Amino acid sequence: MTTSLEDIRACEYFYLHSISEPEENSLRVIVFEGRVGGPPTARQLTENPYLPAGVRAITHEPGCVVFELVWESYIGYSVENESYALPEPKDSVGERRLLSVYTASGYLDYLSKATWASSDYPGPFKHWALCCLNHVVNVVSVDEPVIRISTRLYADPVPCL
Repeated sequence: MTTSLEDIRACEYFYLHSISEPEENSLRVIVFEGRVGGPPTARQLTENPYLPAGVRAITHEPGCVVFELVWESYIGYSVENESYALPEPKDSVGERRLLSVYTASGYLDYLSKATWASSDYPGPFKHWALCCLNHVVNVVSVDEPVIRISTRLYADPVPCL
């Protein structure tokens, strides 16, 4: 089912599940919604005795959704380990959310130096930043992503403590 940008922005947490190019120069990103779960199990506490009191896992579990975002074409994209990613500079222009859309950003500045893409060719473009708990995905495209939603639970839940 196709969904709106607001549906994806209603989520509190994401995990990047996969990124691929289903066709040459198109991009497909799958993210799992994450929700705050219950307290750690006795086994988790035994394996990691340094967990702070009150800690809760953020997991993809029944009731969570899966989002598929597809850009028909792109100018550039990057995937960063969230542990090393820097936030966009304060002078970036756009909405800051789990899925942010920028018309001016550090990543757009970088691509203006690394490519010859311009608003003349291939046309006006935007920077999409998808901030997940495990990665940050940056995509620059003239196309808006097609966003599909599924309630299918993948076999491998993604826990994070």
